[in-house]
Amino acid sequence: MAVRGPLREELFSAEALENLEGFSDVTYHKSDTDMEPAELLDSIGGHQALVTSWGSPRVTEEVLQRAGDLEIICHSAGSVRQYIIEGVFERGIRVTNASSAIALSVAETTLGLMICSLRFLCAYDRHLRQGGQGRPDYDPMHELSGRTVGIVGMGEVGRRVIELLEPFSCRVLVYDPHRPEKAVRALGATAASLEGVMSGSDVVSIHAPDIPQNRGMIDADLLRKLPDGALFVNTARSRLVDEDALLRELNSGRIRCALDVYDFDIDDVSGSDCIKRNLMLTPHIAGKSVEGRKRQGDTVVEDLRLFFKGQEPLNPVTEDMMEWIA
Repeated sequence: MAVRGPLREELFSAEALENLEGFSDVTYHKSDTDMEPAELLDSIGGHQALVTSWGSPRVTEEVLQRAGDLEIICHSAGSVRQYIIEGVFERGIRVTNASSAIALSVAETTLGLMICSLRFLCAYDRHLRQGGQGRPDYDPMHELSGRTVGIVGMGEVGRRVIELLEPFSCRVLVYDPHRPEKAVRALGATAASLEGVMSGSDVVSIHAPDIPQNRGMIDADLLRKLPDGALFVNTARSRLVDEDALLRELNSGRIRCALDVYDFDIDDVSGSDCIKRNLMLTPHIAGKSVEGRKRQGDTVVEDLRLFFKGQEPLNPVTEDMMEWIA
């Protein structure tokens, strides 16, 4: 297990590790720091499975040459893109990840950002904490119920958000070129073009994967299509959005935003009254929760158990999926 000690404790409960040790002989990376590439090279030989996570060394060609017995790599986080090479699939090594375990935490945060932003809850909180008196009129305040919500990317998180929106009787528009319209309809949503989602939604939430073809996909032209008063939510990756264009729209007072991911310097935007009122920021914490972290470990253990019983893992990552997943 190429996961540093503190992170392993965060991800794997004592029960999960006991279950893992019940059907396998586990070698742990015992250091509190990330495993070095040389350590993986020295230790991978003779092992049939490799468990990775954030900070683990990349499985390179050199590693694969020493990993003659390796049959499966289970990534106890989301994207595996930076941790493996194509040669993994060429050798028939199975790959899984734990993105499904993280999705609920991100989806719940997304829902919370929507409600807080539509009701200006953080703006009111800042007003009071900074010594403000009375109740300023931050208008227009909206309910989430009955809004039209646009979802850009219907992967694990996008699907979870749609499910959480069901009690709010929202009309949901979905743009995802990799999902058939039938799959969108099965969730009670309507497939739309990216332009249709941006121009036809009261709330737009970004859940597209961070892959090269998606970088900057939400450009200035698309941001101008947002209706006046629309809420733009991004809990995916900042690189998907033209941030300069987004800040211009935000600074105009025309839209509001809730961002868990961003590259701009907060000090550079803190002087604008429009931004103070209409922008809610969180520091890339959407996917983090105690329950979610333990779910990640449980997911890995269950996939390993199934694999070594000769059954299909529940969370496979295949070579063709690498073209469109994060």
